[in-house]
Amino acid sequence: MPANVKGTKTRPQNHRHSDALTARAVAAVVNPGIYPDGKGMALHVLPSGAKSWRYRYRIDGKPALATLGTYPEMSLAKARAALEDARAEVKRGRHPIEKKRQAAALAKAELGRTASGVNLGEIADQWFATAKAEPGVWTESTASKTRGRLDNHLKPTGLWTTPIRDVRVADLAALLDALHAHAPDTCSKVRQILSGVFRYAAARGLVDSDPVAMTRPGSGMRKRVSRKGKLPAVTEIMQICAILRRIEMAQASWQVRGALKLIAFTAQRPGRVVSARWSEFDLDGKAPTWTIPREAQKNKDESRGDHVVPLAPVVVAWLRTLPRDGDFVFAASNSIGHVTLEAPSKLLRTSLALAGIHSPHGFRSSFSTLANQESNADGSRRFDRDDIEHVLDHEISSEVVRAYDRRRALPRLRAILEWWAEALIAAKADA
Repeated sequence: MPANVKGTKTRPQNHRHSDALTARAVAAVVNPGIYPDGKGMALHVLPSGAKSWRYRYRIDGKPALATLGTYPEMSLAKARAALEDARAEVKRGRHPIEKKRQAAALAKAELGRTASGVNLGEIADQWFATAKAEPGVWTESTASKTRGRLDNHLKPTGLWTTPIRDVRVADLAALLDALHAHAPDTCSKVRQILSGVFRYAAARGLVDSDPVAMTRPGSGMRKRVSRKGKLPAVTEIMQICAILRRIEMAQASWQVRGALKLIAFTAQRPGRVVSARWSEFDLDGKAPTWTIPREAQKNKDESRGDHVVPLAPVVVAWLRTLPRDGDFVFAASNSIGHVTLEAPSKLLRTSLALAGIHSPHGFRSSFSTLANQESNADGSRRFDRDDIEHVLDHEISSEVVRAYDRRRALPRLRAILEWWAEALIAAKADA
């Protein structure tokens, strides 16, 4: 066993070792860093403790990085076998990720063929049993009422025996419109139940999305809005903070309000915020971070590395006050998984009447505009444009990506996000 892997002695992050790894050494390593095993493969250990196997290679002279799997799900022996497969792909001139994507596409297609025979009723029963068994989710009264609504309003319909993947938005709208005509309150409850069932199914890969979100009982189908140009965004600091104050006082779950707050203070994509996991956060030490896996980002080019977001002290302090009810930071309160991407949008659009004025994604535009406008006393730019783009994880030229040293840039990115958090706090106090 390599002496420099064993134990818990402090080592600088990204320190590299020349010795081959052993299964025992892999299990014992706890310090953040990169631990090579040979042939371009190394064990990467994040500050959060998460471990993954990564393979560095070159195709056409260009360096690239592929994630082979995570530890302990993938053992050292399995990682070495996966490495040989990846090396074979590289010899053929193909990126290893291409083979993984093809396998995932085939698996998804097979899952779709299997799911086509699973009826809505079967999934509804599974969803009900799962939620009822979860401690603290429902009272006996709520469980009884939910079962009654399933049996009285869904089970007698043809939808109950329809394969869940074949249920159309129009079918759901017809059911809900008819129910809304004589029992609006019951319609609202049934709609919530249906949404829970479809979100449960989506989390298991049985459907792609929740079609219930596209219905608006009593007023026909929701019209599809053609979106041209950028999403709406407020770019005046006082107006932004006035919105933040309204979010804090809104009648919504803490998860939805919290997701909007994290979007605002970190300027990250709403989809990644609502699905953020506690394992991605390192809240200890002098340099707390949120590390978003590259495969979860919009740009999945593994050569860019994971997206590391420095966290301002005020954000860290707030995150520590949140309950930890599972893997997700913003876990759904009435079903398995996390809050939906639609929930924060609906709060701004409907509850706060900000449709066409501001959106969750608009906080990224707010940050970009104001950070680029910020200047020093002599009128020069305070923050580098490339640094701002890297905070946002935007697409930039390949030349800039190659020349950009993310590790050395982190203190600059931290300075930007700490300035942003302080600006929001100061302005919110006056809003």
